[in-house]
Amino acid sequence: MAEFDGPPAGGEVLYESSTSRVVWGDCRDPEVVRQVPFQYDLLCVDPPYGVGYDSGRSATFTKIAGDDGSVRWPAVLAEWVGPPGTHSRGLADARHLYVFGYRPDELTTPLRLGGSAELIWDKQKTGMGNLAHPWGPAHELITFGVHVKRPSDRVKGGGRLSARLRRGSVLHYPRPNGGSAVRHPNEKPISLLSDLIESSTMRSDLVVDPCAGSGSTLVAAVLCGRRAWGVEIDRTYAQRAAERVEAAEKIAAAQLTC
Repeated sequence: MAEFDGPPAGGEVLYESSTSRVVWGDCRDPEVVRQVPFQYDLLCVDPPYGVGYDSGRSATFTKIAGDDGSVRWPAVLAEWVGPPGTHSRGLADARHLYVFGYRPDELTTPLRLGGSAELIWDKQKTGMGNLAHPWGPAHELITFGVHVKRPSDRVKGGGRLSARLRRGSVLHYPRPNGGSAVRHPNEKPISLLSDLIESSTMRSDLVVDPCAGSGSTLVAAVLCGRRAWGVEIDRTYAQRAAERVEAAEKIAAAQLTC
């Protein structure tokens, strides 16, 4: 598989329907950010963590763009929720976000969170990790947060009582193993993403993922009856995401006619 080749300025739409859009683009590109619909309903994103992931299967997966520790992802995501001083751009006021790989204290200020919680994804499998350590990684952090645009509302406690469904903070979903993770090295289970989406949105709400990978979040959104809007910087993964979203829309449409 070829190494990463950057997208054009402003991105390129690979798939678009009345309910979904998949863009091959760089989520740090201001022209791409400006295309995101104002007042969308949920941000659900798994940004590269800067760990220099190496799957050991270079013939299967490309290196993950942005996974070298050089990108300040909280600052990037702040543009997607709407930077300080904006009240209509980005994520709608008092709506939710889920960010994989970060603690709430790292995101509270840049993402203007009125309330937050640290969730643990129990992957039910032990990864390789650093073999010099006696403990192998078997979980992943997820920050749940409520985006509150006005500082005065955050001071008053806005967003602290926000959950539609109150559940435990440890989420038990097996991760795709080496044989089944064929689309992306960090592929997330649809069941996990579906539960996050259903806990924080209503049908027809718009779910946004600026680091879409192979499109699992977008697929989960479509299958849950939501709209989906995603961006992926790697052309190969973006094309996979586009194909998966189109297929998911056909499945969702068939279910509606049953």
